[in-house]
Amino acid sequence: MGDTFEEKITEFVHEHAKAVIQLARPDYDAVSTAARAIIDKSKADPRKLYLLEREEAADMYFVGGQRILFYSDKLKFIDGKWVAGEPLTSIWDDILSNNLHNEGGVEFPKGKKPEALIKRCIELVTSKGDLVLDSFGGSGTTGAVAHKMGRRWIMVELGDHAVTHIVPRLTKVIDGTDQGGVTEATGWKGGGGFRFYRLAPSLLETDKWGRWVVSKDYNSAMLAEAMCKHMGFTYAPSQDIAEYWRHGFSSETDFIFVTTAGLTHDQLKAISLEVGPDRTLLVCCKAFNARTDDFENLTVTKIPQAILSRCEWGRDDYSLKIASLPAAEPDEEATATGGPTKAAAKHAANVKAAQPTLFDNGED
Repeated sequence: MGDTFEEKITEFVHEHAKAVIQLARPDYDAVSTAARAIIDKSKADPRKLYLLEREEAADMYFVGGQRILFYSDKLKFIDGKWVAGEPLTSIWDDILSNNLHNEGGVEFPKGKKPEALIKRCIELVTSKGDLVLDSFGGSGTTGAVAHKMGRRWIMVELGDHAVTHIVPRLTKVIDGTDQGGVTEATGWKGGGGFRFYRLAPSLLETDKWGRWVVSKDYNSAMLAEAMCKHMGFTYAPSQDIAEYWRHGFSSETDFIFVTTAGLTHDQLKAISLEVGPDRTLLVCCKAFNARTDDFENLTVTKIPQAILSRCEWGRDDYSLKIASLPAAEPDEEATATGGPTKAAAKHAANVKAAQPTLFDNGED
């Protein structure tokens, strides 16, 4: 079907907007002194057209005491179209939810926001290439709009709709098959990509006695990788069976070994000899029975204690505080129970500058 009569009239008016005028009686008390003078002149001689030139604003035309308003001054180029409107205020009543249920091809009753609304919010505070975060992803509107607008984005969603809604919706955006929402306004044709990550289970849990232990969800390889991340090491297990203790590194001479076994003095001594005097090793184990000061190249710590000393647990505000390893010497009780030792403090001081944290920008 062709354009309706109203659409044809609108198109014609927009094309000839500079010739479409309306007379309006100005608020005499609200205008400037210069405008009042022009108004008085135009009233005195209604057959003449009077012009008030202004440097900081558009010129004003008067006839018979009334101002001539040009339709072209009301038009704004928004989302690829000329529309009549006024500058935005803090109340937006021009964005409707028409056809909202079809946007993105997903149903999300009473939870979806119009893509046009999200687009306006994003363009007010970001530029192309900026990073947009939505910590409650919902149906994926923020990510879809940000992607179409050339922004990078991160969305977080704990519900099942992370899989049932967000992934399919973003896939359509990438493929260029999502033709709804702000696709036309942004000129989006498809492209780009995204990565989908699942939140790992908690590394620690409490046993029936209320003690922190390693979660049963973690096998030995998962535990080693998680500990490397928490302790600021790069996970890179050695392929040499003889160097079973090399699970990761923080420098060319500093390594980490993770085990759920309890280590004796003789076992630690054997490891220390294998590491040698020119390298250092952080040993994270379930428990140990030894004087760690006897091994200059080893730092030995219990896994739960090492994690608890770096993170805040038992919180419901999604915070994760990363702290440095203890710098002060512990008391005798802490050492006896497997807490941070003098060697741990020494080790932390040696490698702290070279260790990234969970929030550094290094590649995983």
